[in-house]
Amino acid sequence: MRGTAVTGRRAAMLLALALLLLGVTTALQAGPAPLIDRVHLWWPLMIPVYLAASRLNLEFERRESSFGVTLGQLPLAVGVVLVDPAQHLVARLVAAGLLSAARRHDPLKATFNLGVAGMEVGLAAVTVAAVGPTAEPGPRLWLAMLAGLLAVEGLSCLSMHAVFRLLGMQVTLQQLREHLAIAVVTAAVFTGLAVLTISSALTDRSTLLVVPLVGGALAAAYRAHRRLSASQQATEELYEFVKSLGPVDIEHADALQTLQRLRELLHAEHLELDAVDASGRISRRLAVHLEQEAESCPLADAPQAPRGQHLHHDCMRTPLLTGSSVVGLLAVRDRIGTDRGFDLRDLRLLETVATELSIALDRGHLLRRLRRAATTDPLTELPNLSRVSQDLDDLLGHGEPATVLAIAVDSFREVNDTLGHQVGDDLLREVGLRLREFAGDAVLGRLGGGRFAVAVPTTGRAEDRAMYGLQLRTQVEGEAQLGVVSTHVRLSVGCARFPEDGADAVTLLRRAQTAMHSARRAHGGPVLWEPAYEVEGQRRLAVVMALREALAAGAIGVAFQPKVTAGSRRCTGVEALARWEHPALGRIGPDEFVPLAEASGLLGLLTSTVLHQSLTACRDWQSHGGAVGVAVNVSADTLQDPRFVTEVAAVLASVGVAPGLLTLELTENVVVADPQVAAERMQELRALGVRLSVDDFGTGYSSLTYLKGLPIDEVKIDKGFVAGLAQEPGDQAVVRAVVDIAHTLDMRVVAEGVEQEAQHLLLERLGVDEVQGYLHAKPMPAAEMDGWLGRRAALHARSQRP
Repeated sequence: MRGTAVTGRRAAMLLALALLLLGVTTALQAGPAPLIDRVHLWWPLMIPVYLAASRLNLEFERRESSFGVTLGQLPLAVGVVLVDPAQHLVARLVAAGLLSAARRHDPLKATFNLGVAGMEVGLAAVTVAAVGPTAEPGPRLWLAMLAGLLAVEGLSCLSMHAVFRLLGMQVTLQQLREHLAIAVVTAAVFTGLAVLTISSALTDRSTLLVVPLVGGALAAAYRAHRRLSASQQATEELYEFVKSLGPVDIEHADALQTLQRLRELLHAEHLELDAVDASGRISRRLAVHLEQEAESCPLADAPQAPRGQHLHHDCMRTPLLTGSSVVGLLAVRDRIGTDRGFDLRDLRLLETVATELSIALDRGHLLRRLRRAATTDPLTELPNLSRVSQDLDDLLGHGEPATVLAIAVDSFREVNDTLGHQVGDDLLREVGLRLREFAGDAVLGRLGGGRFAVAVPTTGRAEDRAMYGLQLRTQVEGEAQLGVVSTHVRLSVGCARFPEDGADAVTLLRRAQTAMHSARRAHGGPVLWEPAYEVEGQRRLAVVMALREALAAGAIGVAFQPKVTAGSRRCTGVEALARWEHPALGRIGPDEFVPLAEASGLLGLLTSTVLHQSLTACRDWQSHGGAVGVAVNVSADTLQDPRFVTEVAAVLASVGVAPGLLTLELTENVVVADPQVAAERMQELRALGVRLSVDDFGTGYSSLTYLKGLPIDEVKIDKGFVAGLAQEPGDQAVVRAVVDIAHTLDMRVVAEGVEQEAQHLLLERLGVDEVQGYLHAKPMPAAEMDGWLGRRAALHARSQRP
């Protein structure tokens, strides 16, 4: 590249010297000036005239280009008919040399200017001599002058474009045609002015001094008019620009179009917008150019942004301010035009534009944040459901086979319940990072809660799709250190296939999540969606809708299972169990409808229904003698509801049951999910006189140490420890330990799931206080329970007789 540039400069220098040689040769060969014997003009006067004319440039600007016309062609046209060609050549070369020295032109430009100057004098003189060899003024001479100026302008224009090409500058044929057209007009104008000047000189030589003054005054007036017109035009263009200026997002392609319009408004060849971050460093640069492609790129090295304004002949810069903060820098270089560079007027215009652009950038930043908030999950910063659906539709638009995976973080709820929501959020962020690392360029996002989605193009083979799901689980699952807390990531993965399982994003995501629910029962999967899963989903929806109607109609019943003392086997209370028989769906077990009630927000209403029915039945049983209480199960959400205590007190009062006959059974996760709220609510319930029990003890994450500070009355050992009691010494050890610690804390111990006499006897020997199970009675409706209690009371009475 460097060698090419040097070669181009050498060729341009040779062209300039050739023009100079042409001028000298033609000037010496031309005959005497046609009118030199009529008006003898002292040739040294031509030097200051040329210098003055060169200072009075007339520039015409358009949006993407500018061209200038100097008054130097006027003394050329006059001198070619009034001054000896050789003397004229000397005066022209001296003036050109002085002008280059004053403007400190480089050697190539100075040589080129000398060459053009010499060529103009010589070519004009020889043309006039060839076309109009007469000493008489008239049309023939004037046409000769016009021909000379046309030849000069044409050759000057071609020479300039040739030099541009040799130096590697971009010039087009359209630009050449425009410049030649301008040359024709200016040659005609200056010929006319020269004719007027010469005609005046032939009658009165003193007019040679007046004509330059008049010409200079007209040129100055034109320049003032052009400056005023340019100012008015700039104001109009600024108004139109500001009026159409909307929010500018520097990360959007439209920002470059806005900057191109701004570059045109400022008449600059280059414009740059540097975005400045909070530390004062340039983070991104946008650049637009006159004849080059626009650029937008982040800056890895992030240089420190310069401060303050800057104004120079060929560049200017101003900061972009939002309040007191610098958010960017706006810079322009190389003003379009040959007459002048940038000045204070341009800087003021740049400041005005910068103010409006700062506002537009601020609005664009706000709009970008709003768009991001609408499509991004704020916790993991992954795309949200809306964005995932859009990206998935784009992926499906290619028509290639694809796999959509729905991923559930199974450990999320456990972590949330036991370690708190903050740790649960940390877990989701960690899973999001692992999924991002695994998925790469695949469609990825968070669907909500502990659910994510990944979609990738795959082959049509089911084994390949399942293998992708296995690879995902292998990379994402495992230990996770969340600050000071260590936990484990467990996933369930469901897959749906395109196009076999659906043709759009909504269908595929829904079916992948349906398969994901089935994967929870298949050790995490991955499970491929099957049409049968759709039936399961439809049943769940039908059960929820029917449950809502059943609760409103009072169609949910309650069954009761007795609890008896381990020693005397006297009934001390019953546990209330919800039962539901639907006319169309058949018998629906609590294992099915209770989780659906919790997920659909109906669990509170279900608990109220069971509580009211249970206490009503409990009131009727008291005639059988003894204090037969009733136990009702309560969920974590119900216990944390501050209205629950008031509701319990109201039901007890309306039914007329002593609070001590009601036991509320809480699972371990209810107690440890939010210990502070649980403790407050339990204290309030105890203040009413209600008894509290911990159900299914030993299946969760807690231990008796969690319970020692809580107002717990009893602990129920899970039936899993009772089933193998006779065969597993470990189960016996667990039961014995629970009994010892519970009795130390003044709690009673109840064993569930007792079905064999051997289990009962062994539990009695281990110190369990009460037992419950099929050995003594199955759950039964309230009416049957009433008869069972009567028979049990009579049996106990007979056993007490001597």
